[in-house]
Amino acid sequence: MTNQSKHSTDATIIYAALDQLYLHDLNPRQEVAQEAVETLAKSIKTCGLLQNLGGLQDESGKIGIVAGGRRLRALAYLAESDPPQETTKSIPVLLAKDDAQAEVWANAENTARVDLDPADEIRAYGRMAQSQASVDDIASAFGVTVAHVKGRLKLAYLPDAALDALKAKEINLTVAQKLTTADDEKLILEVLQLIADGRITHTSQIDGVLHPKAVKASDRRAVFVGAEAYETAGGKIARDLFSDDVFFEDRDVLDEVFAERLNAAGEAVAQEEGWAWVMTHEEAYLSWNFMEEHKFERIYPVEGVLSDDLTERYDELAELAEGDVLNEAGQAELEKLQSILDGDFTEDQKALAGCVVHVSQNGELQITGGLILPEDKKAAIEAGILTASQHGSAEKAPKNPYSQKLRDDLDAIKLAALQNAMLDQPDLLLDLLTFQLSGMTGFRDVLGVTTGQPTNAPSCADGFDVDKRLSKPDATPADRWDVDLKKAFATFKKRGRKHRAAELTRLLAKLLTGGDADFSDFLEQKSGSAIRKVWTPTADNLFKRISGPMMEGIYCDLLELSPADDRAQAFAKMKKGEKAETLDDLFSDPTKQKLHGVTDAQKVRIDAWVPDHIA
Repeated sequence: MTNQSKHSTDATIIYAALDQLYLHDLNPRQEVAQEAVETLAKSIKTCGLLQNLGGLQDESGKIGIVAGGRRLRALAYLAESDPPQETTKSIPVLLAKDDAQAEVWANAENTARVDLDPADEIRAYGRMAQSQASVDDIASAFGVTVAHVKGRLKLAYLPDAALDALKAKEINLTVAQKLTTADDEKLILEVLQLIADGRITHTSQIDGVLHPKAVKASDRRAVFVGAEAYETAGGKIARDLFSDDVFFEDRDVLDEVFAERLNAAGEAVAQEEGWAWVMTHEEAYLSWNFMEEHKFERIYPVEGVLSDDLTERYDELAELAEGDVLNEAGQAELEKLQSILDGDFTEDQKALAGCVVHVSQNGELQITGGLILPEDKKAAIEAGILTASQHGSAEKAPKNPYSQKLRDDLDAIKLAALQNAMLDQPDLLLDLLTFQLSGMTGFRDVLGVTTGQPTNAPSCADGFDVDKRLSKPDATPADRWDVDLKKAFATFKKRGRKHRAAELTRLLAKLLTGGDADFSDFLEQKSGSAIRKVWTPTADNLFKRISGPMMEGIYCDLLELSPADDRAQAFAKMKKGEKAETLDDLFSDPTKQKLHGVTDAQKVRIDAWVPDHIA
C-alpha cells in the first residue's frame, strides 16, 4: 500500500519532535562520517536550523526523513548534549503527499538543493566564526568550498543595515563587496541612503562617497611614494578585499610625502649627474609654454660618432628591429649603439646648465636636462655652449627698410632657389619626406605636405590582425614644441637608407586612401589585397551587429541549404545571440565545421567570404 500523508496539501510544513523522526530507506545519505555530523551540529547550535527537513509520514504517524539525513543525525547529536538544545524540540519538516513525491525529493537532495539567501549565509558563517569555528569547519557544515566561505566572511562584518539591504535585494553582492572598503559605518549608511534615493546608479560612484579624500594606488603620487613610506608617515590605507583596488585615504599626507620624496630625488640627481642646479616640478608634465614661462634656453647633448663598422652593424640591427625579429641580445646591443649616437652632456655644459625633475603620469621620475637660466645665458654664450640668438636683442629694432610685401617676395625667391636646387637631390627629398612623416619634426613641417591619417582600424578589434608596421606608433619627440630640427634630422640620417626605405614604405602605406572606388579596385588587384588576410568575421565584430534574417541567409548560402532544410529551419529558430555564436564557430572552429558537415568546397567558400558591403 502506498504511504499517503495525513495532511491534504501538497507541501505542508509541520513542527515535529525528534523522537517522531527516523531515517527513511529512500534517503540517499545512509552513511555519513561522524566528523561531518559533529561539524554540522556545531553550525546548527550556532546558527539554528537554516533549512527544513523533508519527510514522508507513515501510518503510525512517524515521519521518515527522505531529504536531510545529515541534518537529522546532527539534531540527534545535539539532543544528547548537555544541556539538550532547544533546536531539537520543534523541528520543521516539509511533508511529501505520497511515495512518488518523497522519492523525487530524495533524488533531488544532492542535485537540486536550494542555496541560502546570500545575506542569511553571510550572517550564519559570521556567527559560526565568532564561536571559534574554523573556515574548514564552516565549509564542511554547509557543503561549500573553503574559498566560498572566505569570501562570505569578508562581508560578515558589514553593519546590519547593509545585510538587510542585501536580503531585501536593494543592493547586490557587488555593492556589498564595495562597502567592505569603508571603516566608517556612517559612510556605509550614506551610500545605502543614496542608493535608495536613486542618486547612486552605478558601483563606480560608490568609491567617491566611501573614500572622499582618497586617491587610488594607481595615482602617480602613490606609485612614486609607495605604500610603505606613506604608511610610515601616518597615512591610512583601505584595501578592497574583492579586487586589486587600494585607497590612500589621507591625501594631505600623500602630498607631503610626495613633495619630500621629489625634493630628495632632485637632490640625488644633482649629486649624481653633476648639474649646476635642479628644479622640481610637481605636475605630471611640462606644459607647452613651460620653457618660455621660465625664460629657459636649451642646449643639447654632444652627439657620439660610430665607426664605419659600428654604423654598418647599427643599420643591420635597426633593420631587424623594424621587422620585429630582433632578439633580446640584439636589442640590448642596438640600444647601446643608440646611446652612443645620442651622446651626452659634457662637464662644461653641466657646469652652467640645470635640469627639471618631475614625476610622470605613470609614477616614473623624469629628468629634462640642458636648461640655461636667464642669468646664466651670457656666461653660456661666452663659454661656447650656447649660440647667441639670431633674432636680435631686446632693444627696439630699427625700422626694416623692406616693406612686408617685398620681404614676402624675397622669401619666396629664396624658397624657390632652394626648391630648384633640390630637384637634383632626390635622395635628400626622400629623406625629408620620410623625416616629416615619421613625426620626428614635432609640430614643425619641412615640406608643405598636409596629411590626414585615414582610419584603418575598426571600432571592434576582435578578429582583426594587421602587419605590426601599420599599428606601430609614429615617433613623438618629448617636447614637440621645441624640436631641434637639425639635430633630429642628423639622428634620422644616421639610420641609413634601409631605415628610410622601410619607414617610407610603412608611413605611405598608412596614409593610403585608395582614391575613388575604381582606382581602389585597381590597387587591390595590383597589390593582391585580401580582406580575409587581416580580418575574420566573428560574433562580436559582425554577426551580433546584423539582423537575424541576414544571418539565416549567410548560413544557408555558406552551407548550400534551402530555407526549407531541417538544419536551416533549426538555425532560424535560434535566438539572435545563438545564431551569432553558431556562425562564429562556423568561421573559426574546425571541430564545429566537421559537426556541421562542411565540405572542402564549402570550407573554401567560408574562408573567402566577406560582407557584400566590402566585397
